Formats: sequence, structure tokens, C-alpha cells
Amino acid sequence: MKIAIRKYSKSDAPAFQAAVLESYEHLSKWFSWCTPDYTIDEAVEWSHSSEKTWDEGTDYRFLIENLNTGEILGAVGINQVVPQHMIGNLGYWVRQSAINKGVCTQAAKKVVGLAFKDLGFQRIEITVPTDNHASNAVAVKLGAKFEGTFRNKIIFKGISVPAKCYSIIPSDYES
Repeated sequence: MKIAIRKYSKSDAPAFQAAVLESYEHLSKWFSWCTPDYTIDEAVEWSHSSEKTWDEGTDYRFLIENLNTGEILGAVGINQVVPQHMIGNLGYWVRQSAINKGVCTQAAKKVVGLAFKDLGFQRIEITVPTDNHASNAVAVKLGAKFEGTFRNKIIFKGISVPAKCYSIIPSDYES
């Protein structure tokens, strides 16, 4: 499947909401914002805040789009930016119908390339709950280096949980 990544637009809100709602069962385990009543207003706000955080240099969010159909397949981005060290955290998800089709890995690879070439990042980190096997597999497929399992690394649904931590630096990246 041929995919593209692109910035959000407010006109994407209905398609983004549809992708989230289709994917509630597999996403809600990992993302507390993913609820069965995710609204169009939340999708519009996500788009609006995407523009703001991009301009501030604190969060670079992209939609994943099927080039053949125009369907929104998910999202990928760099957040938790540490500007003084040019480090960011890579996050990603794909809708239920795009699982196991290589979409997430393709999109993440595009964002990593953009982060190094266009945005000047020197390190991309990927932090994944230990039991999120699909997201851990994407990190490995990207060629990210496993750096260890860190205790109490992320807060999920109010609880500190361990996470597997990976990194990619420019010399690791294959375009």
C-alpha cells in the first residue's frame, strides 16, 4: 500500500474521527484519549493544536494517508521535544483496517527521515509499554536500537508502568 504523511487540516476532522472510532478496541488499551465517544469537536481541537505545537516546535504531528484512496490510516509524530539537545519521541498508531500491512513502519520511517533531514533532530526516542507487542515490533523494524526496559517510565491511566526504550540517531537512519 502506498502511503503519504502530511500535516493535519481542519477538514480532516471527520475522517480522523472515523479512523479513531473504527480503532477504539485496539487503541484504547494504549491511548487514554481513544474512547468510544471520541467527538468531532475533539478531532477539530486535535487539528488546531497540531498547528500550534508545530509552530512552537514542541510537537510535529502527521496524518497517514492512503495515496490510492485518500483514506486516513492513522497518525505519526514527534513529541516531547527537547530543543536544546534536538531530541524527540516518536509516536504512532494506525486504524484497525490498516494493521499488519506495513503502514505504521512506512509512515514512521518517513517521519524519522524528515526529523533528521528537515527538522535537525539528533536523536529520536521510542518509548513503548512492554506489553504493546505491535508498537515494539515497529520500533525494531525501523532499526531502532533497544536501550533497555526503564522502570516507571510512563504514566498510563494514572499508573506508572515500565516501558521498552529505543533510539535512532542520524547515522542509524537508512533513507
